[in-house]
Amino acid sequence: MFKTSISWDRIKRRWPTVTIIAGILLCLSVVEGFGAEDATRRGSRLFFRIVGAQNNAPILPKSRSAWTQDRQLTTGTTGSSDHGFTEYPFCWGRMDFTFVEGHAIYPRLISDAVADPKAVNTADIVIDHVYQPHGCVWGWAAREFIQTFTASQSELVSLTLLVASEPGTFIATLLEGGPGGRQIGPAKSFDSGHSMTWGHVRWPAGQAPLQPGRTYGIRIVRVDGKPWTPYLHSTGNAYDDGLVYVDGTPRPESDLATWIVEEPPELKRALIHGANQEGWAFRQTSVSFTPRTPNVRLISLTLSPVTEEDQRDGYCDMVIRVHSEVDGQVLTRKRCLSTGPKGGAQTAHFLFATDELPIEPATRYWLDAYLIPHKQQSLPEEEDPLIVPRDMRPWVYGEPFPGQMPAIYNLSLAYASNSGFMHDSRLTFRWSEPVPCPTVIETWGDGVNDGIRTLAAPGETSVQILKFWPGHKYQFRLTSTGPTGLRWKTPLYEIRIPRGTEIGPIRQEEYPEQFVTLAPPQHAAPPRYDSIRYREQVDVTNGDFEDGLTGWKIAGDEEIETSPSKPNLGVKWGRAMAGWYHTTDRDRQQALAKATLSQTIATKPGHTYVLSAWARTCVEGGSAGNTRVRLFADPDGGDDFGDRNSSQWYWAEGRWMRFEHRWVASSEQSTIGLGLFRWYDVDLATAHVDFVTVYDLGPVALGSQDATTPLNSPPTFALVEPSTEANDKVEASLQAPPGHVITGIGARAQDDNITTMWLRVQPLLADGTMGTPEYLRGGWEPDAGLEAQVELPPGYVATGFGAAIAPEWDVKRFRVWGRPLAADGSLGEEKEFRGGADLESGVERQVNLPAGRVLTSAGLNCMHNDINGIKAQSAVLVRTATGSKGQ
Repeated sequence: MFKTSISWDRIKRRWPTVTIIAGILLCLSVVEGFGAEDATRRGSRLFFRIVGAQNNAPILPKSRSAWTQDRQLTTGTTGSSDHGFTEYPFCWGRMDFTFVEGHAIYPRLISDAVADPKAVNTADIVIDHVYQPHGCVWGWAAREFIQTFTASQSELVSLTLLVASEPGTFIATLLEGGPGGRQIGPAKSFDSGHSMTWGHVRWPAGQAPLQPGRTYGIRIVRVDGKPWTPYLHSTGNAYDDGLVYVDGTPRPESDLATWIVEEPPELKRALIHGANQEGWAFRQTSVSFTPRTPNVRLISLTLSPVTEEDQRDGYCDMVIRVHSEVDGQVLTRKRCLSTGPKGGAQTAHFLFATDELPIEPATRYWLDAYLIPHKQQSLPEEEDPLIVPRDMRPWVYGEPFPGQMPAIYNLSLAYASNSGFMHDSRLTFRWSEPVPCPTVIETWGDGVNDGIRTLAAPGETSVQILKFWPGHKYQFRLTSTGPTGLRWKTPLYEIRIPRGTEIGPIRQEEYPEQFVTLAPPQHAAPPRYDSIRYREQVDVTNGDFEDGLTGWKIAGDEEIETSPSKPNLGVKWGRAMAGWYHTTDRDRQQALAKATLSQTIATKPGHTYVLSAWARTCVEGGSAGNTRVRLFADPDGGDDFGDRNSSQWYWAEGRWMRFEHRWVASSEQSTIGLGLFRWYDVDLATAHVDFVTVYDLGPVALGSQDATTPLNSPPTFALVEPSTEANDKVEASLQAPPGHVITGIGARAQDDNITTMWLRVQPLLADGTMGTPEYLRGGWEPDAGLEAQVELPPGYVATGFGAAIAPEWDVKRFRVWGRPLAADGSLGEEKEFRGGADLESGVERQVNLPAGRVLTSAGLNCMHNDINGIKAQSAVLVRTATGSKGQ
């Protein structure tokens, strides 16, 4: 079985694409169809590109584009460059353009844009998805994978993915609610494998209805029933509102590397009649459709076969006609160059202006098509065209709100300063818009704290913002809101304010200079785990590697060693980390290397455990996924580190990231560890791990009652009348589980942030006592040691807390106020308890509760070496004999 990992730069090298030069030549040939008079007008150039909303980078695999000029008879079409942009060289007057549907791209139109005859015209089109994976890495081998997601629109359009294992035919089905749910619409098949062929399935209009806010799953299996290996998102949990199931087992830490496309509100598809489940109507001279919108904006039509006789000059044009079913009248004709393999299926795209093809929703219309030589200047008379029966697959799109979609194009920036200093600097934003709309310009960077938000009124297309530092970088984004609430967002851009000849603006060589510079592609975010709720922390020998590899068993092809910080590679904590630091040899041969670190720990059969570790990978001279790490645990204490006992592989792009793996122990010992993998012999490949910790979560999922409380007995105590005592913006906070009170609090700060919060919580029992303590950890670095903590004496509950920071960013002073809990539910005299390195000085922020209330949550914020934010919630603790329900 072939396995690999892929990052998008490697994908771009692997699949050949239509270069921009080819796109220009194709566009030149298409312009000939406009007629001699139009061709002499020449016009100005137009560049536009497509960007993913979630990664600010080109979307792969690419799609073609369509463009029409001033309601002309001909639609132009081109491919795109490797970086996702295309060019049309002869533009004038009003124009409409878009990228057409293909794989993970759904059309998004810019309409009625007026070409600037004196400048190069530009535009950026942003495409959003349910979620967008950042790179990918091969996953586990299994027979069935189900990716769940939460619907945000009313119809599913498509799914795109790559299969890592051997090629095969796959079936994808949409399920209501996830695994075991009702199938919605027909099953879809696709071919993929060996990372070479994009797998893609599409549900035509009406086949896959969704209800926004509900959960759905997409089930994928091989037709032959064999196990197979998909790609996963490179850092695991890409999507908070869904997860992947592997042969029925939920893997909440992972998501498939898929693009899930929903139908957006601004462009809806028409229903196609007489077609099969894939949208094909066979051996037809025409096909009918029923629109769900008052106009048609785009028709993409595929015909098959197109013979070599049809392509006598190497190319041919496709001509479509739309007829009214009522009287047979031809409502419109359009022509476009058809593209596709010779002798095979050919596709053409026909773009209409907003008011060019008005129609009646829920009324049937007919579409036919014929082919003419590409060089033919005029179309046959209406009664003359020869229409040959062919297989037809039409995609028809329209706008629910014609002419109401906002857009931003021809964005430009101009910077000026009389003195070269910040106090009189001015940055002017200018843009064009087809519909007058309010536009918000959001700007972030040095000297602007939480950012600047500037509003331009409808029709206002120029804004000046003051005070930018010369030589510094700033990022910004524009958002327009149309009359019906539809929004148009630009990508995130980045500029560097020039400082004379010393520091110039940023240039992106891969794009024409007329484009505004995109901000760097967003890195894959670390997985977002819930706070850890555990019974105890399990002893791990030398989990921070400060004693070298003591306590760890090393196995594999390449030597693992512990090392201090290296250039551009610092340890996460302490003085040492474990891993490898590989540089290439002169032969630069492909090299496959694996290694593991493992040790045996004490466990309790039936208990759930969490293994966490920090990992960092880095590659120079190759794809980011060429080196990676994983976590594993053999619940029997053996050395089975295969898929069923392992997390997915991860790669972290030069940053420390925290990963988790959960398992249920089946014996009194479990073997935990970490795996390292390297694929190619690149210039530099590093993989390191640090700060390994294990938590015992207990025998079952912890609930609101202690295990000693009878499940059928009413609670003696209840927490009622919840209240927010302080609600500042905080960096870390924790909430006690329902039915629990707080009996200890701690925290840690690093680099002017609260990175770790810790709570000890205990359940309220029926006999008036508190149950076995449990612990909560949260924050950016939940496993870190605490700088200050207070554990209240037995029988006390927290009724307030406070903290203070001292250089350098340490929680030096901590206070917790508590009261003893009596058997009748009353709270005794309040006392103050202190923790931290400084027990004498006061605190900077604190919350103290009125008598009778107890603390139920706690959070802190650090800024400028001070506690400047605090968050707290409370409840009234009451005794009840009736089992009344509380918090």
